[in-house]
Amino acid sequence: MQSRREPEVVDVLEVTRRYEAWPDKGPVVDGKRLTLMADATTVQPGKEARVLHVFERTEPGDWLYVMGPKTPYGELVDGRVATEAPPGDDDPLAPADYDGATLPSPGLDTNFEVTVYSFDAPGVHEIVWEVGELRSNTLTIDVVEPKEREG
Repeated sequence: MQSRREPEVVDVLEVTRRYEAWPDKGPVVDGKRLTLMADATTVQPGKEARVLHVFERTEPGDWLYVMGPKTPYGELVDGRVATEAPPGDDDPLAPADYDGATLPSPGLDTNFEVTVYSFDAPGVHEIVWEVGELRSNTLTIDVVEPKEREG
């Protein structure tokens, strides 16, 4: 597996539209939810799967730290750490040293680096995002050989 992160800012409106239609969001825990989405969930060996991150606050009375892109700490691929672990002394979803725009909840924060994975051989790979007690949906990436064209 190869991996990298894209530090550029994502199109917030496009990610928000995709999120609204995404069928498999993470579970809500204490008014918070993590969700992973991908441009494609079926790819060929060696081709990239781009993973988008959404943090949602479902209840009013809190803040979203929407500037970025921010590091998506705590991402696992096939049960192995793929990004840095969340800092033990700070909440990466509400960082103490943050100096940017905030929005009141409820709402979405889509401003995270995109993680990009490619896999060399066919198979099924599971990606999850864990921050504290929050765990995202399981994003499944199927790596399949291209079909032969007939005729």
